[in-house]
Amino acid sequence: MARFLLLMTLLGLANYLSNSLFRIEGMVALQLTYALLLAILLLTPRRQWPAYLVTAFPMLMIVRALAIGSASELTSLFALVSTITSILTAAVGAAILSRDRDWVEGRSDQLGAWATAGFVTVVALPLVCATVFAAVRIPPAGYSSTDYWFNVYSNTALAYLVLTPPVLRARPRQWRELYRSGKLPEAIALIAGFGAFAALIFTQSSVLPLFLILPPLIIILFRVGFIGLSVAMALLVPIAVLLTGGGQGPFYAIDHPGVVGGVQNETDVLHALMLCRVFLVLTFIIVVMIAALLHEREQLQRLAQADRDIYEMVARQSGDMAFVCDLDGRIVFISPVAAQVLGFGESALSNFDWRNHIHPDDLGTIDAALQRVGRGEEHVDYLFRAFDAGGDELWFENRVRLSTATAKDTPRLIVGSTREVTARILREQQLEKMATVDVLTGLPNRRQLNEQSRLKWRLAARHSDFLTIHVIDIDFFKAYNDVYGHAKGDKCLREVATAIRKVLKRPDDFCARYGGEEFVALLPGTDAAGALKIGEDICAAVRDLNIRHDTSEYGIVSVSVGCATIRPAFADDDGSLFEAADAALYQAKRQGRNRVVASNLRNLMIEANIVALPKRQG
Repeated sequence: MARFLLLMTLLGLANYLSNSLFRIEGMVALQLTYALLLAILLLTPRRQWPAYLVTAFPMLMIVRALAIGSASELTSLFALVSTITSILTAAVGAAILSRDRDWVEGRSDQLGAWATAGFVTVVALPLVCATVFAAVRIPPAGYSSTDYWFNVYSNTALAYLVLTPPVLRARPRQWRELYRSGKLPEAIALIAGFGAFAALIFTQSSVLPLFLILPPLIIILFRVGFIGLSVAMALLVPIAVLLTGGGQGPFYAIDHPGVVGGVQNETDVLHALMLCRVFLVLTFIIVVMIAALLHEREQLQRLAQADRDIYEMVARQSGDMAFVCDLDGRIVFISPVAAQVLGFGESALSNFDWRNHIHPDDLGTIDAALQRVGRGEEHVDYLFRAFDAGGDELWFENRVRLSTATAKDTPRLIVGSTREVTARILREQQLEKMATVDVLTGLPNRRQLNEQSRLKWRLAARHSDFLTIHVIDIDFFKAYNDVYGHAKGDKCLREVATAIRKVLKRPDDFCARYGGEEFVALLPGTDAAGALKIGEDICAAVRDLNIRHDTSEYGIVSVSVGCATIRPAFADDDGSLFEAADAALYQAKRQGRNRVVASNLRNLMIEANIVALPKRQG
């Protein structure tokens, strides 16, 4: 109830001032009443509107009569019709604008919201009021119906557009926020200074100073916000209207056809007021457009910051690093989680040169990936190694693509995500090693032998070089296991494998466990004579182990070796080389074991010249 009485009192005061202080040449120059009524309705729940509207009609009629000083105004057709029309149009405008609570409560000043508000307050409501007023009132002397219609239209539009927003924005909450921000003294100083400046401008007879009105308003907008701009405009309007109506200012100084001998008549004053109102409306529209664009920019900045905050939170939890770079690899942005992963402070990211942390062998991989993206590939994935702050080697997986946000006239950018995958790579390497390495001897297994055999065959064919293969078998190994047990047998296999590996000294020489007690050696660039020599060395190296073997004819562990040499003439290994070496091994066993036999792939067996151990005597 107290709020109702307060608002009705303010409405009555606004009506009294409009019909007394702002009544110029028999016409209201600035109608404060209905702009305030519109604001009151927007600030009030709809269920209370009937009480305000019913109370407003008789109160406004009485206050109008008191302000004019004529009791006949209570029964004037114009007063009745204009009051009812203005009240109803304010109610309709409130019903339309109240749907956008963000605009009403000052949470949103976007262009779309102001476009709706501008259409309602500058076009729809003033158009209805001006048309009805012009229909029920005879224009003042010397004033055409069109001039009178435009006078009412500009008056109503100015009041609604410029005076309603300050009432909506100037709430205690808004001022408390301004106070907490420490800008309240600055706001008061700027608005007071602007009021004095506006008064000075509208006492000048020149039009040029009018162009100085806009910059201070923009300064107030940027420094204080829309609430300061609303208050400044609400201060500017009455100053401009009163001074112009009092025969001062640039609009009054503009020549009109009614000027006689330098003396202005009533028509000149009304024309000056119309020009003044149009100027004020246009000024407010321009400033509101700037305010709306500024608001939208700030909204975008806040949303962008929120997106960055959300991304950073997600990125920190997931451990993935996002980055933006140009086509040359220069970092534009990298997420802060990179500092945690690499173990240095976030300040280091401001001047981050990733090339200083990449394994030298992987720089080419990254450059090639960036080139592929630059050529238009949608997604490029690759692995690389980098060093953290402590010098430890880490594995990373990158996925990169061209940024879709890059404009045509700006340099193209690459966006990507980086994930630390050291644990996964080490696990994969361990699994790969388990899949290709014989666990017992540590030599490559049969799977890796097949891959190396195809590879070394193709290299030999390409370079027209020799390729030698040795098939090595431990003599009487089944009997060794039966006598000494499998534990001793496993130890024997490991020692023999080590002995063979020591004989093969070149980097390209390859040895694998073929299965059971058999081993295979691949020797690129070794001719037939060299093959026999290596075979003899292998036999000697195993004998030198001097592993006791009572069930062998020789009393110690020995091996039989079959070898074959070829210069491949075709690219694919057809298995003939292995078959020839295996046949030579069979021949070495038939001839008494503990020896090497070579095959030339034409069924010609050549036995190495070795000193055979004496056989055990029965």
